[in-house]
Amino acid sequence: MPSDTIGENAVSEEHAPLYKWSSCCSLLNPPKNQSRSQIRKIHIYDFDNTLFKSPAPNPNLLSSFLANLLTDPQRLSNRGWWSEPRFLLELIDEWIDARNKDGNDAKMDAIDGTYWNKDIVDLTRLSQQSPDTLSILMTGRKEIYFADVLRRVLEEPVFGGKRLRFHGIFLKKSGFETTMLYKTACLTDLLMHYDSCQEITIYDDRVRQLRGFRQFLSEFVEAMQPTLQYSLVHVPGLIKYLRPSNERKIISKILKEHNDAVSGFSFRSQSHGTPRIFYMGKIFLKEKRLGAAYILTTSSRQKLVAFIAQKLTPAIGLDGLHVLGRYILCTEHGTITNRKTAAMILAGSCEEPSEETVDTFLHSMNAGKENSRILFRVTKIGMAQNGQCVCDVRPEDDARYVYTEFPALRVPLIAADNLHTDALPELFNDDLYSWTDVNNEKLMIDADFGYRFVLTAVMAKKAKKPRKARI
Repeated sequence: MPSDTIGENAVSEEHAPLYKWSSCCSLLNPPKNQSRSQIRKIHIYDFDNTLFKSPAPNPNLLSSFLANLLTDPQRLSNRGWWSEPRFLLELIDEWIDARNKDGNDAKMDAIDGTYWNKDIVDLTRLSQQSPDTLSILMTGRKEIYFADVLRRVLEEPVFGGKRLRFHGIFLKKSGFETTMLYKTACLTDLLMHYDSCQEITIYDDRVRQLRGFRQFLSEFVEAMQPTLQYSLVHVPGLIKYLRPSNERKIISKILKEHNDAVSGFSFRSQSHGTPRIFYMGKIFLKEKRLGAAYILTTSSRQKLVAFIAQKLTPAIGLDGLHVLGRYILCTEHGTITNRKTAAMILAGSCEEPSEETVDTFLHSMNAGKENSRILFRVTKIGMAQNGQCVCDVRPEDDARYVYTEFPALRVPLIAADNLHTDALPELFNDDLYSWTDVNNEKLMIDADFGYRFVLTAVMAKKAKKPRKARI
């Protein structure tokens, strides 16, 4: 009786596409006990925001202009966010450091859940356990920049003592103008080689990518393999933002490198391909102050979002709207409190502080050492006909001093996509809202007093050309 085991020397030929497209040789894991004719299923997993909660530009930290600048690969000499390994490496190092600091298995699983999509991790392991299934991690990240990064993250154990295993790790090789062209080239090779495959499943967080896969697979089935079944699974994208201080530090370094390249008319050296041409001049970071506010903690914002999802969205829907719930407004847009008022808020007392006390509180606040957390109770929810939604709050401790320039302590919750809620004059027009008392819900939220700001980018002014003297 012939053996099902393939000889070691024949593995590379039997599973040639894995060797052709693999980007991490140390993680290449071709099936050694299955021939290509025994592969009945192919499972393709995306990496960013499908499997791993890869970072994206933080909209709470960066202006839309700066976020767009960072994600455009043509503007900066460093190629932008998605071609710059430092952003992803920062989050990977953060995850590994968090695991190493705590040896408790239960806590490690919780840590892993902060950075990984456990549902997809579990599916990848089920794929590996199925003997007739080929599992591939396929990402549009460029091989030249991210092969070592992917190797680093996949060599670590996750949700237990075992690391993730795939038969192949595919990153985009040079020569492909778009991610879809690269991925469909990979799929073509896989499906043509494993011609006994009966089913292919692709997991991805981007709807646009899934549309491209659907078009490709529909045409492939019609032209080449009518019996092939395909399933495209949309995975809600999950993001873990970098710590603001670390994100700012990396952006500052990248802009400095870009400015140095502009000054010297030099490009960052690349070992493969021709140097990339960028078209932005010198760029500098600038803080744009938005105002003073009581800024909600992450857990409190999650409470509000969950409350909206349960109580409000069935009634209003969210089409054309976006969820806010980040802060309780304190001052007009672009302004802040005076020093004494800020110190009184931090102290929680209505007594006028001495100048020495003011200096002490503000120094601690600016250094990030002052604990200014206040517990608020949500008292009522207001809904306008245009879908805008707000809630009013009060301090749980009635003796706690709080300050606002507005008629109420109000949290913008939902707004139309094209509106900046805190700049709308009708935000505090109570007559526009239909109010619901939720005082009995005992919905508590925490907030810290501080200044809202975003980082934005400003272009260096071009030197004026000297005017020629008239003769």
